[in-house]
Amino acid sequence: MSQPKSGVLIILSFFSFYVIWGSTFLLNKIVVLEVSPLLLASIRFLLAGGLIIIISKLLKLSLKISSQQLKTAS
Repeated sequence: MSQPKSGVLIILSFFSFYVIWGSTFLLNKIVVLEVSPLLLASIRFLLAGGLIIIISKLLKLSLKISSQQLKTAS
């Protein structure tokens, strides 16, 4: 295996990993106290679905969803 030439990239990778991972736990702790779990799950899945649609449009990928699948998912 080749070793990365820049230790800065490794440090930045670990830093971003710890910030993203750690902020998730902190955010969950704060939000669970303020928002009901069902509403939180709904918001989370709506944001994830929206991001999937946006990314697929930007990458010009086709999302083949039948009307039955859309009805069931709703």
